Amino acid sequence: MAHESILANELILGGLLLEPAEMRTTPSGKVLARMELAHHCRNSDLPPIEEWAVRMTVLAVGPLAEQCRLLFPGARIEITGRLNQKRWLRDGQTRWGKLELVARKIRTLTFTEKVETP
Repeated sequence: MAHESILANELILGGLLLEPAEMRTTPSGKVLARMELAHHCRNSDLPPIEEWAVRMTVLAVGPLAEQCRLLFPGARIEITGRLNQKRWLRDGQTRWGKLELVARKIRTLTFTEKVETP
């Protein structure tokens, strides 16, 4: 259905982990990991854009966050997840925060696998 595809929110992003995951625990006991992923690739099919460069904050929750403790800066990883942007009201107006990728799956890539995503 066309309507369902409009509502889709899934992203696969591969890149390099820039820093160790920042770990914390919520008051309710959930473990959170926040990290920065850098993606860079050359482009030949969408001129005039020749390169893509993205730096994305990734958030992992629960057991997936615990796995992030094992990742190290420079690790080549692929994140599958959904985009989220925090919002809040101030002076009666909606304010928008930073866009982040909430991870559903994290896969470590080998050096023979491409980081670039189609």
